[in-house]
Amino acid sequence: MEGGPAGCPQVFVVDSQAPVTLMPSVVKRDFRKKKQYLLYLLVGLALLGVIIEAGFIYHLYKPPVAAQIPSPEKMIGHMKSPESNEIHPVQDKKLDYNKPAAFVQGGLRKNVDENGVMQWQTEGLGSFLHQVGYEDGRLLIQTEGFYYIHSKVYFSDSCSTFRHQVMWKTTRYREDTKLMQALRYSCVEGEPSGEKSADVGNSFLGGVFRLYKSDSVYVKVNESSLVRAGVQDNFFGIFMI
Repeated sequence: MEGGPAGCPQVFVVDSQAPVTLMPSVVKRDFRKKKQYLLYLLVGLALLGVIIEAGFIYHLYKPPVAAQIPSPEKMIGHMKSPESNEIHPVQDKKLDYNKPAAFVQGGLRKNVDENGVMQWQTEGLGSFLHQVGYEDGRLLIQTEGFYYIHSKVYFSDSCSTFRHQVMWKTTRYREDTKLMQALRYSCVEGEPSGEKSADVGNSFLGGVFRLYKSDSVYVKVNESSLVRAGVQDNFFGIFMI
């Protein structure tokens, strides 16, 4: 062996205790495995959460068992009743006969006073007074509340305006108040001369109003001569709702 500058042979010393340096490919492989394990763990946790949530939703929307299974009494009733498949009508609520109401009708002869206030029959086939008074064509309120008021008048039109009104008398106002009104004008031309002749018609008024104790309501017309007589043709009524 050729010597060094001093003619001595070169000596190489190997340290057996030094750590072995890993190759880069080995380090990358270990890091990849750790990433895969972590990914599998996250996916597993996500699936577990989905399963738990699905279980909660199922129990939340699951109907109770008692609602699905009828009781033995109901089952026996269905077996005994041959009309179990029929749809029964809904029972109406009981009528309250204690509420005030009144209905009066006209007579065979028309009866209107000098002020145009129509007079009525309180006794007859359809007329009645229930917790409502009557005086000089006026219905007297005894109980405060909301009332449906209606009136119909049968009249003749002789080429003039006919006015049909429902009036309200109360201590709250100095003068009587007009609640409802209907105006009618009709004139029919006769043939072939073209002369005008009278027409007949009906006027109906109806509405809901709040009335107080000691108030009164009545029907008024402007032309008493135009009112035609008739029990069923002229009427006036109220009832509490």
